[in-house]
Amino acid sequence: MPPHCPLLPLRSLVIVAAGGRDLGWSSTRIATALFAASGGRLVQRLFHGGARGADQAIDAAAERLGWPVAVMAAQWARYGRAAGPVRNRQMLQAAIEAAGTPGRITTSGVLVVTFPGHRGTASLLEQAQQLQERCPLPFLIHSVAA
Repeated sequence: MPPHCPLLPLRSLVIVAAGGRDLGWSSTRIATALFAASGGRLVQRLFHGGARGADQAIDAAAERLGWPVAVMAAQWARYGRAAGPVRNRQMLQAAIEAAGTPGRITTSGVLVVTFPGHRGTASLLEQAQQLQERCPLPFLIHSVAA
């Protein structure tokens, strides 16, 4: 779904959120940005990578908003340097699966929210952009500026 397509008909979302390990934003600031990006819709689940920095603030923000969270930590021992991109792909796939079965009418979509970050965040954003073009569900990407 092109980035300009609105999420208006959607009743609920599955969110994948990420940002940098050195992001020092408060969970309140993160919660405000997440809520605004969601448009106030019901959030079925929010996925994040469980790292320090943004992921910790995202987790606290989701708890504050009452959203269910799924933490998908990178498996560094198993995948080595590829662990971050592998984890990002797994989070995106899990979000698509949680949002609905492809081919069936759904009122759910996937929203990827990125906060300021570096290589890991850029990897997630790049993978999300590639998936967005071929995802059978509504799929939107929102980057929160610093």
